[in-house]
Amino acid sequence: MRRRPLFAALLAAPALLPRGAGAQASRAATLRVVPETLTTIFDPHFTTSFTTRDFAYLVYDTLFAVDDRWQPQPQMVERWTKTPEGRDWTFTLREGLAFHDGTPVTAEDCTASLRRWGARDSLGGFLIAATETLEPTDARSFRLRLSRPFGLVLEALAKPGAMVPMIMPKRLAETPPTRPVTEPIGSGPYRFVAGEYRPGERIVLTRNAAYVPRAEASIWAAGGKRPTFERIEMIAMPDVSTQVSALSTGEVDYLERLPADVLPALERNRNVRIQVVSPFGYQGILRFNHLQPPFDDVRVRRAVMLAVKQSDYMAAVSGRPDFARDCLSMLGCGTPYETTAGMPAATDFEAARRALREAGTDLSRPVVILHPADAPGIAALGLVTQDLLTRLGFRVDLQSMDLNTFFGRRARQDGWNVFHTTNTVPDMQTPLQNPFLNGAGRQGGFAGWPEDAGVESDRAAFAAAADEPTRKRIAEDLHRRAAEDGFYMPLGQFVGASAWRSELSDVPTGPAMWLWNIRRGR
Repeated sequence: MRRRPLFAALLAAPALLPRGAGAQASRAATLRVVPETLTTIFDPHFTTSFTTRDFAYLVYDTLFAVDDRWQPQPQMVERWTKTPEGRDWTFTLREGLAFHDGTPVTAEDCTASLRRWGARDSLGGFLIAATETLEPTDARSFRLRLSRPFGLVLEALAKPGAMVPMIMPKRLAETPPTRPVTEPIGSGPYRFVAGEYRPGERIVLTRNAAYVPRAEASIWAAGGKRPTFERIEMIAMPDVSTQVSALSTGEVDYLERLPADVLPALERNRNVRIQVVSPFGYQGILRFNHLQPPFDDVRVRRAVMLAVKQSDYMAAVSGRPDFARDCLSMLGCGTPYETTAGMPAATDFEAARRALREAGTDLSRPVVILHPADAPGIAALGLVTQDLLTRLGFRVDLQSMDLNTFFGRRARQDGWNVFHTTNTVPDMQTPLQNPFLNGAGRQGGFAGWPEDAGVESDRAAFAAAADEPTRKRIAEDLHRRAAEDGFYMPLGQFVGASAWRSELSDVPTGPAMWLWNIRRGR
């Protein structure tokens, strides 16, 4: 992506933002945010996109949420009980919860939402598969009865990353899971303003005056989420230099993620604060299409994995050595289940070329890389792989598109061979949360569609395990199987810096961009 010269951008002070019905709103009461990309998918159960997740956290609410010690805490739930063996659970909602359309939140809405989430999400699917009954007992309470052991009920309901088990009205939750919900109505701290929505340009939300935060202090997505601004504008601004200029002049308040090369200019600006919001960071991912040649052959997948040099990818995506690290664990580094079992011990480019020859790989067939050019953090990874595959002897077809088109294309089982993405490490940290460790294949699998009965057996065993040592042993075995089958290649682990105007205080930290509780002024 080409950028305007940074110096020229900083000298300019254009009217960068669209003016519409909300132009009269007080500037002090408006938080203007530039996400890395602007989502056009408003259904939190439909995509793993973190831009959808971050939007959804403002509009929807969850039954539970994790704090910074990964402990599930009640959110919409007031109280719950379980039987000693953990098979029967009852949940009762807080009083007075209401959706943005004025209807009360009921137990029927919750059970319908959980079933829809379970049809789309990896961890949710395991919970629903272990469920015998999930039904309301009265307007505010519902019962969950398990048909078999499942040791992660609250952890599943408190899952912080995409796809998050957010609650929507039953009428929307009954939308077929193969079709996205397009009417974003939740019970969260902010309301979506349909009349001011401009696809690809901006999303506007206004404070939900009916929202009653929990009394506890806010820690990550748990506790009291207070809508402190009357209005939030999420603005598309693909050009990084324009983002820097807009933040420097006060046209915008918050930039979600910035490349390291522009940080020095902002670090010299006393009106701007730079911070790594999520110390866990992201994992870079090279995902193969297991259904299409040449990567339907495990020998070819493993050969490419052997040729990957993670530092090349991290240099492209992080920009600073202290922002990145090599990490061969599909479950993330620094997590309870970190392991390198089954991964290549070291990069060996010449051995990779020999392996391709021995496999009889057809190098004349173009390898299609899906390339979301408007997502710089992902696009940089694709350019490194383009060079790597070309040096290995492949013909490469790098097909550029916008991020939302990318999500649609990668859901098709044909027409592509490789895609890249980044996922927050907390979303990768167990075999049930990491969607790329789904081994169900063509039917029921995740984009890329690896198929491995042993991996699926291990995931089921992990879900049923009653203690942590057993889960760690299973995770090690599963990781070895998935790595040896070439499910995907981790490209390293990195963090990204966010930036905001220094008059903002109480900016939340954690594994997502949360915009509640922020104040202008000290």
